[in-house]
Parts: sequence; structure tokens; C-alpha cells
Amino acid sequence: MASQAAQLPPMIFADDFIERVNIAWRIEPGQLDPHNPLLEPKYPWDSASPAIGHGTVLKDPLDGLFKYWGCSVAEDLQYVRGHHQFRLTYAYSEDGVNWVRPELDICSFEGYPRTNIIFDFDSGGRATYASVFIDPEENPDEPYEMFVFRDMYQCAADRVAGFDEPPDPTRGNALYRYRSTDGLHWRAAEGPLYLDTADTLYIHKCPEGGYVAHHKIGVPSLPGGYVPYDVGAGECRIGMRKTSPDGSQWSESVPLMMPDWQDHPGDQIMEVGYYPYDNGIIGVTAIYHAITQTLDLQFAASVDGRNWWRPAPRRACLPLAPLGDYGGGMIWPTRTLVEDGDKLYLYYGALDGLHGDIYAKTDNCYLFHGAFCRAGWDKGRMWGAVPAAGGQTEAQLTTSVQPCTGTLYVNAVTVADGEITAELLDERRTPIPGFTRRESVLFCGDAKLAPLEWVGGTKLPERASVRFYLRKARLYGFAWR
Repeated sequence: MASQAAQLPPMIFADDFIERVNIAWRIEPGQLDPHNPLLEPKYPWDSASPAIGHGTVLKDPLDGLFKYWGCSVAEDLQYVRGHHQFRLTYAYSEDGVNWVRPELDICSFEGYPRTNIIFDFDSGGRATYASVFIDPEENPDEPYEMFVFRDMYQCAADRVAGFDEPPDPTRGNALYRYRSTDGLHWRAAEGPLYLDTADTLYIHKCPEGGYVAHHKIGVPSLPGGYVPYDVGAGECRIGMRKTSPDGSQWSESVPLMMPDWQDHPGDQIMEVGYYPYDNGIIGVTAIYHAITQTLDLQFAASVDGRNWWRPAPRRACLPLAPLGDYGGGMIWPTRTLVEDGDKLYLYYGALDGLHGDIYAKTDNCYLFHGAFCRAGWDKGRMWGAVPAAGGQTEAQLTTSVQPCTGTLYVNAVTVADGEITAELLDERRTPIPGFTRRESVLFCGDAKLAPLEWVGGTKLPERASVRFYLRKARLYGFAWR
């Protein structure tokens, strides 16, 4: 039997409703793991941070282990001319909480013949934004696939190990593709690939086939958004999108997400995630607040992967901790959410400091310091509609006309004496006898799959709109089943 989580009503989007009266959106904050930090600085190569994000966490279908491929940075290798010296490292966990940095024989470090380093500088400079996939059906001989940036800055070699073509420094960041039998030893497969991107890019596989890339570029600062001490002074980062049928040939970039009038001056889009879920896609979005030199996370959602919605008011789904604590300055997400049981988890680099000096006179950037942490959400309850005015005020949500088949279920919570009722409307938005609000059975309580019923009607109409009435209530989802 499928779990209740698999049967949850789809989460709601703003466009699910043709009328919204006194409605705003509640963002559920991520539940911090009580074991945080999961990894702290320990070795010379991760003495500033063992995991700043910029990578992938997956639950491996081959052996059931949680695995991380991402960036570590050393304290004594300082930020120079726009470059942190990031190494690609690997860790694994049996339960998602207790993580192991294995002693591998792939890369050594001074005084350490065995480390958890996968790519070091000698093989092609720093390595960032590892997008890893595991697909044993598609490629049983080499089920692990990775796309990753390699940056030749401060590297003695003239090309990335395993690739014949040297990178072209005039074409921006170079992306490289690898294959692996075990997720540890990687074979050079294709590269360099140029996607006309700045230094942020994640690749994702689409459920319908092919690949999609979410990356950033810089455009001239928006009015009120010029921040002289930002390392990107004069520009505004925005999200862009590319698609590819095979991971080799890529489309032109099109705008994905940019700051708008609901954001604060100086806010910018660093990363937009991609996690297929229910009837759409969840995108954990890294919002860079250039004025305060901080970075936190917001939820975004899309039905088609092209048009994205961020629930308003724009609130962080993973707020910052006090400055100086892990996650007090910046939160850098890994590539996608990880599903485990009835939870969705996000692993992230929890940095304790700011991106740059807010008292500087010119553009600048600090070295990153932090730890590896995670937060979780109950499936189906990342955001919900609530009465905007609060108190005893009532809110209404009305859907378009849709088939009425089976039973109407809701994922919802009421508070104190709160309640949810509903009525069915015909095409003229007139209540249908037997299914009016007066005949609606009150919903009260906390349930992820609760039927909404009426005492008057004996036979549902074939098609109708649903109008929900909420008082001291949160509606996360609904579905006819």
C-alpha cells in the first residue's frame, strides 16, 4: 500500500484559484535538525568549511546511502582575485545525520596520503557546483553522472586532466562532464562545455526527459540596487534557464527569475533549485541581500519549469541564525531536495559570516567559513494559504470549474476555534443546491488527507468550482479523488 505521503493532495499554487479574497501565504520554516552541525571543519583542506553547498546530496538507489559531492575550503588558502580555492570532496551517511569523510586513495594532501578529496587543483583547478545523477537503468555500466565547473585559476596545468582541449578563458566558466562506476573514481566524458554563465550553475534531469540548467548572469543593477562594497558592484544577479536533449547541445539562455517590486532593493537571485513534486516543481531559491551581504532561502514553485511563482509576502523558508552562528551570515543550498520517508530535506552550507565587508569603500569578498547542516519539511506542507488579516476574519479561495470525481480531500490545519467550509458553484458561480456552504460539514483539526463533505446533496455535479472559506485555518492542498 502506498504511504499516506504519496497520496497527499497536491500543494496549491496561486494560479489554482480564480478568486482570492483576504488571502496571503504562510511559509513553513525548515525544521532544523537537532544534530546540526552535521559536519564541522576538521582537516587542513576543509579548515574553513567542510561543505559550503555548491554540490549535490542524494540518497543513492544502489546502496541506500546518503551521499554528498560538494566544496570544501581551507582556512589558509585565502580568497584571491575573485576565487576561493574550492576542492571537490565526498562524504556519505547511512541515516542522513551521521556523516563520514572517508579516507580515499584518490587525492592526497600535505601530510595526509588518504583524504576525502575527489578533485584537487592539480587535476584542473578548483571544482564547484557538482551536479550528480544516479541512473542505473540508463547506464548500468557507469550509473553515476556528474557535471561540474573546473576553473584553471592558480593551476599549473594548461587543461583539465583527462580532457584534450584546453579551456578558452575568453568564454567564461567551463563545465565538464564525467561518468563513474562507483561515484568516486570519475572518467572524463565531455568538455569543456560553455553555457554562457556566471559562477553559479546546476544541471537537473527532467521527468519528461532531457536536461535543464539553472544558472545566473549579471545584468546592470536595478534602481536602488547599486551596492558599492559588493563584489559584484554595479550588477544584479538574475536566474537563467537552458535546456538540452542530451546534456551536450544546449539551447540559448532565457530569463528564469529576477528581483521584482515585491523584493527589497539590492536583493538578487543567486540560485534557483529544481525538485519535481506533485503537480509541479519546487525551487529552493537562494536570495542574496547585497545591502546586508547575507543570503537566505525562499520557496519558489512552477507548473511548467518556465514560469515561477514565489509566495507573497516573500519570507525565508530557512531564515538566518544570529550572525556568528552557523547559518547566521549565508545559507548556500545543495542542488536539490532529498526525500526520505514523510520528509523533504535540504542539506546546506551554513556560513557564519557575511559575503563581504559592509564598511568597505570598494567591492570585496570574505573567505567563507561554515559547517554542513540540514533542515526538513513535512511533505505537502511547505507553504499554505491563510487569512491575510488574521483574527476572526474570513478568507475565500475559488477554483476554476473542474471535474468533481470521487471525494474532495484537503490537507489543512485549523487553530483554536478555526474552521474550513466549502461550497460548489456552477459556471455562473452560483451555489449548487445540496452543496452550499450552509450544507458543508465543518473541518476542524489537523489532517493531511481529510474529506470535505456536504449533508444536503446526494449526487455530485459533473463539473463545478470549489469555493473554500477559511477562518483561523491553513490550507496546504486539495484534490478530488
